[in-house]
Amino acid sequence: MDNNIPTHKSVMMNEVLEILNPKSNETYIDCTLGAGGHTRKILDSADCHVIGIDRDPMVFSLNQDRYKSYGDRLTLINGRFGELTNHISKIGIKKVDAIFIDLGVSSMQLDTPERGFSFRYDAPLDMRMDDNKTSVFDIINKYKEEDLANIIYLFGEERKSRRIAKNIIEQRKIKKIQTTFELSNIIKKSKAGKYHKIHPSTKTFQGLRIYLNDELKELYSALISSESILNEGGKLIVISFHSLEDRIVKNFIKYNSISEKKYSLGNTELPFYYKTKRVTKPTKSEIKENPRSRSAHLRYVYRTSAQEILKNNSHNFIKYGGVSV
Repeated sequence: MDNNIPTHKSVMMNEVLEILNPKSNETYIDCTLGAGGHTRKILDSADCHVIGIDRDPMVFSLNQDRYKSYGDRLTLINGRFGELTNHISKIGIKKVDAIFIDLGVSSMQLDTPERGFSFRYDAPLDMRMDDNKTSVFDIINKYKEEDLANIIYLFGEERKSRRIAKNIIEQRKIKKIQTTFELSNIIKKSKAGKYHKIHPSTKTFQGLRIYLNDELKELYSALISSESILNEGGKLIVISFHSLEDRIVKNFIKYNSISEKKYSLGNTELPFYYKTKRVTKPTKSEIKENPRSRSAHLRYVYRTSAQEILKNNSHNFIKYGGVSV
């Protein structure tokens, strides 16, 4: 890896490979390519084809150079994975054998100070994952107090959201809030007291990032697209790091799948079946080696043979646990 590229450790690699079980001549989609750790392991495991998607132009540019050796076995797409159907249609692919989504923020984003994703570095407030014209700077300095409070509460699950929003408004009357440290200091003062494992700014920064980049709707759209894109027996694998994300994945599976045992007894109108409802979490050894993996939740399902459901299925973002301001 280049010296100027932040190190990224792919989460739950062994678990993903065990479920995916890569085979030659199959096609998989990595919806969140990032540093390409999962994709590289998949390509090295079998003579397969991977479509790697990432909305971040910096990440996309990096991977174009680093993965030339895989030739036409790797197709790179710069765009939002919520537009999955359009992306694969443009490259002439109708069906794939697995869709993998790792919802963790890449270390290339968190550990690049000028991107403004982290409160650990003093940097301009940004957090954009693509060329979105709006940044967190705009949200913090232009939104009304009530809207700020709702964003921080709904998307960050921060109980002190009202106090934080009020203090943001008071501070920006004096001067615009321009940096991550300035915002973090406001949050810390709003949440007076000692903290242990979780930094006071974690939930607010997370909520602002999720709202700005419309991450919940992106996930929702990709889950729905998986119904029509996956071959029978195809796998949908999702790793989430936030309770809001995991809730959407869990409810999507709940309303759209049956057990493998019931599926084996006959046809079904539901698009997926599951082998287990239990969430898979990182091992203690992985968490010790990579603390960022500690909140990871992995869920997976398999595509059934059902087709009529695609015409009649009624999805609902709010029913699955989505939130909006």
